Amino acid sequence: MSVIDHENYFTSLPREYYLDEDRYTNELARVWGQQRIYAGHVSQIPKTGDYFTFEVGTENILVVRDGGDVRAVHNVCRHRGLQLCNQPTGRVGRRIVCPYHSWSYGLDGKLLKATRQDDGEFFDYKDFGLFPIHVSIWQGFIFVSLAEVAPAPVDSMIDEKATADMAVLDPTRLKIAHEITYYADANWKLLLENGVECYHCPSVHPEFCVSLDAQEMSDYYEEDYIGDLVQGLVIPVKRELESLSMDGHYVSKKLLGEFGRGADVPDDFGAGFMTQPGYCWGGFHPDYGMVASTLPISATRTKMVCWWFVHEDAEEGVDYNVDELVKLWDITNIQDLHIQERQQVGLTSQRYVPGPNSPSQEPGIRAALRKYLEMMGEPS
Repeated sequence: MSVIDHENYFTSLPREYYLDEDRYTNELARVWGQQRIYAGHVSQIPKTGDYFTFEVGTENILVVRDGGDVRAVHNVCRHRGLQLCNQPTGRVGRRIVCPYHSWSYGLDGKLLKATRQDDGEFFDYKDFGLFPIHVSIWQGFIFVSLAEVAPAPVDSMIDEKATADMAVLDPTRLKIAHEITYYADANWKLLLENGVECYHCPSVHPEFCVSLDAQEMSDYYEEDYIGDLVQGLVIPVKRELESLSMDGHYVSKKLLGEFGRGADVPDDFGAGFMTQPGYCWGGFHPDYGMVASTLPISATRTKMVCWWFVHEDAEEGVDYNVDELVKLWDITNIQDLHIQERQQVGLTSQRYVPGPNSPSQEPGIRAALRKYLEMMGEPS
């Protein structure tokens, strides 16, 4: 029997799972080092040589546009270990040049020139390219994997309905309107558990519940949630409203995809995706979308990066106002992270023992933690 399953009920994980640094190090290898991780969107690197970087645990990842391809490599020179690109975004041109000793690499990571050392003179260039990282692109969203052997492509994991619903929005024709990074003194799995249930929504998120259909969200986790590495996601809006916003109305005048071309908007339209156990979610509505990616920093600290997407032709100040665009999710994110920090403090108590979770309101926790335990090599 697993650590979460009991005779008549299930719980969250034991106390030490949220505190132990050795376990956290093991998680980086077994979970974060194996699954698909959301990296970004193709709009962030439109031209050859454009790049962005991001961190997962101790690893800094460089994602770069190479013609029609998107590449990802470990952002570490093979000579003396310098971090090649030290800015979150930028442009390298046709090759990546180390600023320390000018070793240069192709955008595919192959070593092109080791200064004053010809290929084959002392070593073969082919043996010292940048370490590659697997890339999978679904609907314009970039996912990477640090695993030795690439996991399945993302489009093979997400069901056809989720893919079709997302395609309605022309997701390759989105742009990022705003980005916020939040930090929480909480274990990353607390953010995962909180994100796969809506039991807490009425008490923690009164603003969110103005437009969110909280009961339908709970029904989704009970009936449709599958606990897979990548899956589709719908964040349901009350049927009489237009979008997930402070008042339920559109926050961008320029609608996405087919809706911007005059197609009728179904009452219950929503689209998106989710990764787990390493947790990311994206929720999209007719006028905008938001993607939030949680990334581990330590056993007791996590960051969450959020991007708000609008139509690529939408103009700030004309079609949307950034403050209104981000307001609902910003309030909700702050509320969630505050709760998880309080929860982290509480479970440091020697008296903390996880209590029974609700089979109808919190089944997503059981599914997500079973996947986590499976990846950790523990009974699930």
